[in-house]
Amino acid sequence: HTHTVIFLHGREDYGTYMAEILYDTDSDGRTLPERFPSTRWVFPTAKIRFSAKRKEELNISSFPTLEREEFLSQWFDIWDVRNPDEKAHLSIPGLQESIKQIVEIIQEEARMVPMESIILGGISQGCATAILTLLSSGLGLGGYIGWCGWLPFQSSIEELDNECMGDKHEISRQVQAILQLRPGESRQIHKMLQEVMPAANEIQSPSTPTINTPIFLAHSQDDKTVPFELGNEMSQVMKRLGFDVTWKSYKDGGHWIHPEHGLDDMSAF
Repeated sequence: HTHTVIFLHGREDYGTYMAEILYDTDSDGRTLPERFPSTRWVFPTAKIRFSAKRKEELNISSFPTLEREEFLSQWFDIWDVRNPDEKAHLSIPGLQESIKQIVEIIQEEARMVPMESIILGGISQGCATAILTLLSSGLGLGGYIGWCGWLPFQSSIEELDNECMGDKHEISRQVQAILQLRPGESRQIHKMLQEVMPAANEIQSPSTPTINTPIFLAHSQDDKTVPFELGNEMSQVMKRLGFDVTWKSYKDGGHWIHPEHGLDDMSAF
């Protein structure tokens, strides 16, 4: 293969199911593998994590519950997806683990193809996890694709110093602080990346801090799971940080890749 796409599923989903759905989706008679025959597709699966919100719902429910029903597949815990800032501290441990997991996958893929041939993305909570992986790592990838998502800790990221705009290394440092990544954890991620980067590679080089990862974001206005406004706000914040953002808004389509135009728009990007 010449390229790799790493795509993260949403909450309460699994990588295998995500792959089956995307491989069956087509708008012109071709599946994704047929559209991109030299592309390797990687669909990681999130760990089973405790959900504080689910636990509270079970406690007040009058119905009998199953053992460990408060545990579910998620990249990080979240209290209310419609208001991500509420009890945002719950998401930090999961984000720390998941970002490390995704960076390890990128590290493995970078042994086979150049960094600029790796595209990172996701849908819903997978989109949110992938965008923070991009921001906190300071990576220069071939692209980023996000569907029906939001930017965790958006209010904090909006307050980043103007001096860091357009500087991926400074953005990385400040986002790591927001995520409470300890110095040892940051160095560990940095070391993993350095292991697969030749000396001439610009990644993490102080002399080349320019943002160079194009971003594709898309959201349907009738999304009943993640409000459309959150996706629109994320696109604006990413533009302000200095990213080249392609933003696609659809009137309908729900909480999913748009059935008629999604694959075409994503492929064009």
